[in-house]
Amino acid sequence: MYIAIAIALLAGAISLLKPLDITAWAIQSKLGDRESSGTIALVEVGAYTDQNAAEGNRRIASLVSKLRDAGARRIFVNIPLRRSDTPSADLRLKRVFAENRNHVFLADKGPPRREGGVLERRPDASFAAGSQTFDNHIEQDFLGFVWNIKARGRDGRESLAFALHPGGEARSQVFIDGTIDASSIPRIDDENLDAAIDSFDIPNTTFVIGVTRLGNELRIANDGYVADSVPHILAAETLLRGTGQHIPFYAFPLAVGFALLLSVWLARTARLRRILYAACVLALLGGVALTGVAGMQANFGDTFLLLTLYAIMRGFVLYKQRHLYIDPISKLPNFSALRRDFSASEGQGDLGVVVVKILRLDSIFAHLSEGEKRAYLRQISDRLSITGKDTKIYFDGGKYFAFILDAAIDYESHLSGLRAIVSQPIIIASKSIDVAVTVGADFSSRGLPAHRMSSAIAAADHAREAFQPVFIVSDACHDDDEWDHSLTARLAEALAEDRISIKLQPQIDFKTGKFVGAEVLARWQDEAGNEISPARFIPQFERMARLDELTSRILDKAMAALRSLQESGCALPLSVNVSAVQFVDERIAEIVEKSLREYDVDPSLLKIEVTETARIEDFETACQIVERLRKQGITFSLDDFGVGSANLEALQRLPFDEVKIDQLFIQQLAGSCKTRAIVEGVLHTASKAGMTSVAEGIEDLETHTWLSSLGCDRGQGYFIAKPMLVSQFTSLIELNRYVTPRPDYG
Repeated sequence: MYIAIAIALLAGAISLLKPLDITAWAIQSKLGDRESSGTIALVEVGAYTDQNAAEGNRRIASLVSKLRDAGARRIFVNIPLRRSDTPSADLRLKRVFAENRNHVFLADKGPPRREGGVLERRPDASFAAGSQTFDNHIEQDFLGFVWNIKARGRDGRESLAFALHPGGEARSQVFIDGTIDASSIPRIDDENLDAAIDSFDIPNTTFVIGVTRLGNELRIANDGYVADSVPHILAAETLLRGTGQHIPFYAFPLAVGFALLLSVWLARTARLRRILYAACVLALLGGVALTGVAGMQANFGDTFLLLTLYAIMRGFVLYKQRHLYIDPISKLPNFSALRRDFSASEGQGDLGVVVVKILRLDSIFAHLSEGEKRAYLRQISDRLSITGKDTKIYFDGGKYFAFILDAAIDYESHLSGLRAIVSQPIIIASKSIDVAVTVGADFSSRGLPAHRMSSAIAAADHAREAFQPVFIVSDACHDDDEWDHSLTARLAEALAEDRISIKLQPQIDFKTGKFVGAEVLARWQDEAGNEISPARFIPQFERMARLDELTSRILDKAMAALRSLQESGCALPLSVNVSAVQFVDERIAEIVEKSLREYDVDPSLLKIEVTETARIEDFETACQIVERLRKQGITFSLDDFGVGSANLEALQRLPFDEVKIDQLFIQQLAGSCKTRAIVEGVLHTASKAGMTSVAEGIEDLETHTWLSSLGCDRGQGYFIAKPMLVSQFTSLIELNRYVTPRPDYG
């Protein structure tokens, strides 16, 4: 509303919508048909040209004399008088003017002016010698219409219109009352003056002697083309009636705008708002009618613009609410609507955002029709709605539902019970369909609404169906590193300023002792120069929903490093970590392919290490993405195998080329027979499955020796080489061409 008002006022200030105003004024002129007062009469003398100037001057002299003899006290001659080729006719007219200078007045346009390079032609000034003259200049719009006459002409003289009605209120201009009928102005033909003069109250009538020039360029609303004296007479009639005021351009836009603002502020229902909107429109139309009947002039184009702009913008908002904010399948509000509503709820008490993640939804939907999909989602939504009758359920169009919950309740028990209800099987078309969900929530009091939404989504992803199905982030959360709100803004700045860098940790081949590649490790030094652990800041990127952006940035830096290595003749494969949660759709494949194209790097030199594979929910989709990239020559490694989130199911279901044994086992290898047995079993499994085995976290010679004896293919760790810059890695590879590292290399 404020935007519409501002634009309307700006348009009014620069008269942008004058054509619309003219249309409104023309309509107003049709609203009434008032008779003139009859106290101002027009005496028409026909054509007056250079060719008939002598005859015209004689007729004008005769008309003035007859009117004066009949008792006329005020006679205005509004004709551009010319000197004729008959001096006696000119002299007679001058004599009549001189004898009646207190009762006869002349109107002209003043001294000649140069317009468009042409000097305007003006009346002969000798006729006006000793007589009072008035300005008869008339301004027209681009269509030739006359709407107003100023009190003073261009040379400062009083205008003819104001002279015809002396003693009226002081005004700078008068706007012609369009409801006065121009045809009702008393008119006398010069040839019938003797017969018509008896019908006038001569002493109280003002006479204007003018030429008849129908069809000229002057136009009056509701009357068409008129003689040039008519606008002045109508303006004088307007002054006589006390109308013709002009309402400031900002009056109607501000009045209607304020009324609409009140509607927006006070109306709590759509129906009441529509009633108030209609009332505003009717009030505007009423204003057009009333000002027209009252003979006042106002700018309505700006107000119509205001209403139009507001209607368009309001319509766009409603369109977004009905379409852009609605998921097309479930017909539920989407997460854009959630972001809007959650932001609007700030300051309305302690509220949290809850995200419910439907597990294996893609596999379920693969066997359902569109109608059955909608029914499935609707039943889940209905179950979530038991939170409260006014609870609005949102759906992101993928696998996440969400709602806003009051933090004042016992939300942990509430969410656990809600999950148990939602997890009951759903019956669709006589088929029982399982429902598996995890729940994430953010009830913290810090962070922007958008960040808290991302936090709740990440919490739902972090939750595990088997051992922690509900994960809640709150101010009392013990895992401060993982859910550190203070990092959010600093990480956003780090991305914007490109302060996320990489280092390379070399890998060796146990059989040859040669370096065969390196793992790309993300590094971040904050603004204070402190190095932040990747284990701390990478989960934060996931909470911020910017994990793809981070991965893209690391991939670009890795590709730049590979190209540098290729150009120096030291090209070796580089491994880049990618979270399993990114294998939910084709975006990660597109990110990888885009980076390879931009840096023109051999795809076989890129290895992707998949982390946290226990978080893969749809192995079918993940497998399709892996195969798509493997066809281009990219290899895949299962990272951190043997602990927490890297399991045998992932190893069995995805086509990995390499297995990396987690450092938890490697660092206990020398002192534990059980650990050696586990590692030996993994190495045997990898060998039989045709996969390369890599040990990470090698920190001493004894561990290096054990791994070599057990048949491990490759290794990395501080004992072999610490993470280093690309330039240092290049120098190391060049040295490695000529020198084979000893077993105790470190």
